[in-house]
Amino acid sequence: MTTRTSPALTIAGVTAVHGRGAKARATLAPTSLDIRPGESVAVVGRSGAGKSTLADITLGLRLPAEGRVLVGGVEWCTPSARPPRDRRHLVQGVPQDPLAAFVPRWTLRRSIDQAVRRLTGEHDTESRVRRAAELAQLDLELLERRPTEVSGGQAQRAATVRAVAPGPAVLVADEPTSALDARTADAVSAALLSVTQELGIALLLVTHDPSVAERCTRTLRISAPR
Repeated sequence: MTTRTSPALTIAGVTAVHGRGAKARATLAPTSLDIRPGESVAVVGRSGAGKSTLADITLGLRLPAEGRVLVGGVEWCTPSARPPRDRRHLVQGVPQDPLAAFVPRWTLRRSIDQAVRRLTGEHDTESRVRRAAELAQLDLELLERRPTEVSGGQAQRAATVRAVAPGPAVLVADEPTSALDARTADAVSAALLSVTQELGIALLLVTHDPSVAERCTRTLRISAPR
């Protein structure tokens, strides 16, 4: 069982490679870190350093070339194994473009409900969604709108609700405020950090924004592989 003193997320010697054979090139230098429940780590570095690659590996969207990722001390993914289907709710993502998290013709609530049901097997999602919306400071009435009928900040808060409602141990946010104006970005990042601290979720946050990184528990700077 994961506790406040044991890591919710462990990344151990993870690397990534693009291509095969003579054309193969490293896209992520060996990277290791632990994040405990309620902690937030800002991943920073120049373009091409592999920040988004690290996020994708942590989410289980691609496999590492070397190393492994553990969630709650249990193997999550390795060069030869993807996350097991029955544990996928444990690591959820908040995308750069929040509209990517929703079906355009559906209301936000319907997309969120479907995601929670698929990931948890539960049919009654109301309490989960209500609690997540409360923590993300999103008016429940906005969930009855379609993605294009809300502002960018509201859509990103809804994406946070979608990620939090299934009950993850880890959240991965890849540049979640890059498309927002400064004031909205500040509010959205504050809400995201508040949610993870309140629920004891480990947060891996990829960002180019120094002000967002400063809010996190600590910073991991990665450099482009040589």
